[in-house]
Amino acid sequence: MRKILFLYFLISVSALAVPDEVHFFFVSPKRTSLYEGFNLFPILSGSYLAANETECVPMGDGCFHPQLGFVEGDAGAGKKDQILKPLKTINSSEVDLVKCDKGNYFDIFCGKATGGPSRRTGVEVWIDTSSSMRNIDYNSDPQFCERRTIVKKVRDACGEKINFQIFDTAKKELGVASGSCQNYGLNNQKKMIKWIKDSNAKVVYLITDIDEYSIELRDFLVSISAQIYGGDFGAYSMKDLQQFMDGAVSKYCK
Repeated sequence: MRKILFLYFLISVSALAVPDEVHFFFVSPKRTSLYEGFNLFPILSGSYLAANETECVPMGDGCFHPQLGFVEGDAGAGKKDQILKPLKTINSSEVDLVKCDKGNYFDIFCGKATGGPSRRTGVEVWIDTSSSMRNIDYNSDPQFCERRTIVKKVRDACGEKINFQIFDTAKKELGVASGSCQNYGLNNQKKMIKWIKDSNAKVVYLITDIDEYSIELRDFLVSISAQIYGGDFGAYSMKDLQQFMDGAVSKYCK
């Protein structure tokens, strides 16, 4: 009898930890013609970096740019007239190769340590800012992107009723709206699952890219009766997401 009660207690606690509603968006790139596809990544030379007074710091087989993320080769690392290659995105299956030292205050791939739990609200929107989102939501101006448009629209209508978080391998509260336009860092599906399990928010909207879609993640989402957009359920674009969030604004911020 005690074992049954203990098992019931564990199940009850687990159920309480998961949000009442989870909406998970696997966003796909905008469909383009073959010709347009060649311009998916702009050609950025050393003069671009010089004009923006931003240095690409040498790192491993390439360099790290604070706005563009990891760049393959030695482009921008103190050399002129070099062409930056498109960013190599890293999916969640590769992120386990990176070891995060808990003793470090800051790590490029592991994120910045936080002093305590973030402020919670009833409805939260978690936005992926890892490097793979560059294929989904890129703008030549790093201060503007479609994710920023969504954040601004929701904040203007809802104020603090909806809380925004951004994440790669770490999750933190979003400050200024342009912070959602970052496209660097790694990602980790296991952490996404843990964050959802540990969340005490009533409703969570999680926005990531189609590269994160996997059987393990899908099965977990099905097990908690989450609403899934994209993946096996058809392509889901940023335009679709914007229309959906317009509906969410009407629902929560009348």
